[in-house]
Amino acid sequence: MDSQPDVIGFYHVPTGSIQYVVTDPSTRRCIVVDPILDFDPRSGSTRTTSADGLLRYIEARELTLEWILDTHPHADHFSAAAYLKDRSGATTAIGERVKEVQRLWKTLYNLPDIVPTDGSQWDHLFANGERFTVGEMEGYALLSPGHTLCSDSFGRSSLLGGLLDVRVDLAAQRLKIDWLGE
Repeated sequence: MDSQPDVIGFYHVPTGSIQYVVTDPSTRRCIVVDPILDFDPRSGSTRTTSADGLLRYIEARELTLEWILDTHPHADHFSAAAYLKDRSGATTAIGERVKEVQRLWKTLYNLPDIVPTDGSQWDHLFANGERFTVGEMEGYALLSPGHTLCSDSFGRSSLLGGLLDVRVDLAAQRLKIDWLGE
C-alpha cells in the first residue's frame, strides 16, 4: 500500500503565492513546488529569505530534496529553483510548453537574443503525462493550461492522494483548491 505524502504549504504574503514541500514519509525524500525568490520592486534587488525558509524546513526534518518543480513561469514573482539547486543539487523541472511562453515573452518584452527560449534554465522539461518518482511514490506532470498557456499540475494517487489542483482565481481574488480523487 502506498503511503500518503506529507504536504505543507508556505504562504508568501507579498505575492499571495504558495510554495509547497511534498514528502514521501517512508523515505524522507521530498520535492519543492513553486519556490519564490523574493523581490523588492523599490530597490530592484532580490533576496533568498523564502527559499532559505524552505531549506531550513527540509534540513530540520532531515529530508532529502530530489526535485524542484515550477508549475509555470510566474509573472508575479521570480523562481528560486536555480538557487535551491545550487544549495541542494536537486533536479529542477517544468513542463515542456514553457518554451512557448518564453518565445511569447521574448517578443512581447523585446528581449535580446541572448535570452534563451529553449527551457534550458531547468534541468528537465516534462512532457504531458510524464511520470517521475519522489522516494517510493510515483507522480506525473499534467498539462493544465488556464492560468497560463503552459501551466502544469503535479499529482498521482500515490503522490498527492489524487490530483491536487491549486489555482488562484484572479477575478474573484481568492485561492481555489480542488481535490480530485481518482
